[in-house]
Amino acid sequence: MKLKTITIGHVRLISLYWSRYAVRSGSGLVYLMIALIFGLSMAHILIMPVEQLIARQKREMGNADPQFIKKTIIDIGRPVIQFVFGQKTLEEIGQESMARQRSFRDKDGGPEDAAAGPNKDADIDPWITFLLEKRPALLSAIFMLLIFGMPFAISFLGYNQVSGDIQSHGLRYLLLRTERSSIYFGRFLGTVIFSTAVMAIIVVTITFYLGMKTRIYPAGALTLWALHGFLALSILMVPYIAVCSLISASVDSPFLSLVLAKVVIAGVLLMGLLGSIYWKPAKYLLYALPWGWQSNLLHPEPARCLLAALGCLVYAGFFLFLGYYHFERRDL
Repeated sequence: MKLKTITIGHVRLISLYWSRYAVRSGSGLVYLMIALIFGLSMAHILIMPVEQLIARQKREMGNADPQFIKKTIIDIGRPVIQFVFGQKTLEEIGQESMARQRSFRDKDGGPEDAAAGPNKDADIDPWITFLLEKRPALLSAIFMLLIFGMPFAISFLGYNQVSGDIQSHGLRYLLLRTERSSIYFGRFLGTVIFSTAVMAIIVVTITFYLGMKTRIYPAGALTLWALHGFLALSILMVPYIAVCSLISASVDSPFLSLVLAKVVIAGVLLMGLLGSIYWKPAKYLLYALPWGWQSNLLHPEPARCLLAALGCLVYAGFFLFLGYYHFERRDL
């Protein structure tokens, strides 16, 4: 099927209006609330122990030791990221945590632990080392959580791009002035604009708070890594929004569109993870959506980051084409 007439001016006007309309609509406000609560809550959970450690050091020693605080953050964050990458199980993490606590209590075990330390460090994945030691570790941990969790929230924003107007037949009046393609792509771009603005608010708020309250990372390093994280999150949302566009164009019920978007986005992840326990090839189901490789957006190699970003755009283009194909042919 060939792409029919599309007017760039109409797409621009529709996208700008749709991004502003999202602020006033129920779906936009719900997404904004969920995204802010999730993002800021995850940041608070990770930053709060560090703030308590800094306060205790200042109370007991008069000032905080940045190097000790950074080392503590790395020791806590390393097994968590290893679990996210599938390198360690929860049982192994629990055993290491108990061993670490015993080593703190056992003064005689100091030399033995010190000798074992270099061997453990030599086995650390370079990717984990990059996230925890070469970049601000707290910000890296927060970005990992956001990259994993934000795809679940995006469906609250993108589920009703056209399904509500299809149900009410309101698009028939718009088609007197513009084309289906302008409506479809304009509303998709408007949703992307609103999602990107929300990501910017979350990242700026977290980075500013982290820099002002902890003061353990240089401002330049925080700013550059925050910019990288913002671009990664913004690009990651594009293919998931395209999935919502496809579903929204395929059904004429906003509620059904939301349910299907949730089922598809979460279902691919669950089937890939749970299915691989019993049948290893089932893990490739994760690649039906960006679940299988989206963490590469924070990879230490720039080529892998760019390839992951390109993959997001390719997936988005594929889902957009399928959605437009159905939207162009269906009865409105």
